[in-house]
Amino acid sequence: MPVALDALVLPAFEELDPLPAAGETEPWHDAYDLSERVDVPGTLAPLYHDADGLGVVPTGIGKAAAATTTAALRAGDAVDLSDALVLSVGIAGAPPDLPIGSVVIADEIVDWDDKCRFDPDDGDCEDDGSDGGDVPIAPDPYTEGQGVFDLDPGLVSDAADLAAGVALESIGEESEPTVTVGTNVCADELWHGRTVAEHVSGFLEALDRGPYRATEMEDAGTVAALRRFGLADRYLSVRGISNHDRPAPGESSRESFEASLTEAGLETGLANAVRVARAVVDDRRV
Repeated sequence: MPVALDALVLPAFEELDPLPAAGETEPWHDAYDLSERVDVPGTLAPLYHDADGLGVVPTGIGKAAAATTTAALRAGDAVDLSDALVLSVGIAGAPPDLPIGSVVIADEIVDWDDKCRFDPDDGDCEDDGSDGGDVPIAPDPYTEGQGVFDLDPGLVSDAADLAAGVALESIGEESEPTVTVGTNVCADELWHGRTVAEHVSGFLEALDRGPYRATEMEDAGTVAALRRFGLADRYLSVRGISNHDRPAPGESSRESFEASLTEAGLETGLANAVRVARAVVDDRRV
């Protein structure tokens, strides 16, 4: 008999070297009695759940892993998701105007990889009006609209209302973190830098979307799988900002990336994302 879940939380990873912080599943095991185990064919790890219908299983990193795990959970007969709220909860990058530790509740998810890329030396790229000049990318005419996912506005609004009552951790002299609703950009590549950030912004403008508030690597795969099964209207993405996506002036992208993944940023971003997601989950289970 399948395990009926009221809420399914999908972190990306349990432990990940060389990140100097705990995995994304650990806070859920610390907060709930997830003592029941279910082995689901097609997932990377067992699903653990409690007696009240909360299940947690990591998807793996990247859209392919997330989509495969989500499809395996829905298509198999080990769990029943017919009444479940599905949440992606984890860390993310962000533009530098969003303080570390802030939480982004996505109202739309855009697949950064669903595009055309051109040689920037061709001289026929579109000028997005930014300091980056010509942007050598454009929407893919063969997959128009497939890479954009609008999330249920009622769910998003309710989550934002609940998040307003959540106290967020902050880091030292960093600006106070906030909860914001906005665009989440999902990519298979782990990118970092000013030029790429300008290209992302230009791409979103071409789609009449954005501006983006979070960048991550799984959620487009998760929501794409849910949409195939008619469950995308019960999906939320809650991401805590662990680092910024570009260097400060005078700093290289590689140096900035390596320095940005601090233990404090990773732990605070994850802790705040989990706090907001727990408010949503616990309200549903009252």
